[in-house]
Amino acid sequence: MELNFPRYDGSSIVNFSAAILEHFDADIPQGVKAYSLKDNGLSLEGIDKVVVFIIDAVGYYNLIKVLEKKSFKYFDQKDIRILTSVFPSTTATALTSIFTATPPGEHGVLGYLLNVPEYGGLVNMIELAPYTQDRDNLTRLGFDPLKYNPNPTIFELLKEVGVRGYHLTSKSFVNTGLTRMHSRGGIARGVHGLGDMFEELRTALFSEEAASVTLVYWGLIDTYGHRYGPNSLSYTSETATVISAIEEFFEDIAERNTAFFITADHGQIETPWEQEIWWSKFDDLFEEMYSMPGGEQRMSYIYSYDGEKTKRKMERQFGDALEIIEPSGLDEIKLFGKPLNSVFRKRRGELITVSKGNSSLCFKYTGQEHSLKGRHGGLTKEEMYVPLILLRKP
Repeated sequence: MELNFPRYDGSSIVNFSAAILEHFDADIPQGVKAYSLKDNGLSLEGIDKVVVFIIDAVGYYNLIKVLEKKSFKYFDQKDIRILTSVFPSTTATALTSIFTATPPGEHGVLGYLLNVPEYGGLVNMIELAPYTQDRDNLTRLGFDPLKYNPNPTIFELLKEVGVRGYHLTSKSFVNTGLTRMHSRGGIARGVHGLGDMFEELRTALFSEEAASVTLVYWGLIDTYGHRYGPNSLSYTSETATVISAIEEFFEDIAERNTAFFITADHGQIETPWEQEIWWSKFDDLFEEMYSMPGGEQRMSYIYSYDGEKTKRKMERQFGDALEIIEPSGLDEIKLFGKPLNSVFRKRRGELITVSKGNSSLCFKYTGQEHSLKGRHGGLTKEEMYVPLILLRKP
């Protein structure tokens, strides 16, 4: 199986965020190389307002399938550049990388579910709560999301050079710990739907003359992909609707100093139920484990007292469906962008599994888990490659 590792050396979503900082002469995090916008035909010369639409789960190959049925006014396939997501190719990790311009090995949000010993065990990093508890439960217990990730956000770095930052997201997410972590130094606003989003965006762009960067997150398409699959009509029609609406708004504002980018945090892959592998803490495999697995169903972190023994067991049972990695420092650089420190290493455990093909390794945490027709997190090209599209007036 071909593993499509993140291209942290210049063409990942991390490097793209660094390119936005570079355009405004803001500091770039140490060790991060900016994506070359100019060399890739995406010049921002004369631009002082940038809007980045992050459309959850609309990967490059997902978008190409949409283009087979729907054409857009301002771009076609030849106008799309390709970036890679990060590892794992999942929202909590990828968004943190976009909002900080750092790889996962720097910010430490290494996945959807993580064993975080300093906060009591397995934590849902989207909800910032123990995996069976309500959203922001850790915050209510005293956990400060603003201190969890010590790296400055791109909004804080832009603020130092006089550039205002905005973050638009769903009304249901705007006050969560994760959003507050990401939007530190900027202005976060919640929206109810597409129409609301564009009105808030208009306000952000034209309330004052100052330079600005606005990151817009749209998450609904990911939900459709999980439920119906990324090849479904629900997924493809919603993708076409959202991008067409972005183009219409772009046409309406007609400002030569404003540029729009369309990208994604990760893609999605079809995951048929026939290729799901279900297991639980009652299986023999769990005997050496000190925690239920982290990660998600297309990749997982295995927390074992005896990594070598667990690896042998997993290879016998799941070897046809999984790549099972006992990570070295070199593996950490390829996966996370840099070697992990001792704190982060506890979060990734002793083994990392990555699904082959369309398979999924599904752990029964509560017994209420169910099949999903679309998933992400792994290293296939469908999950890892995301589009980068520039809309600007000539």
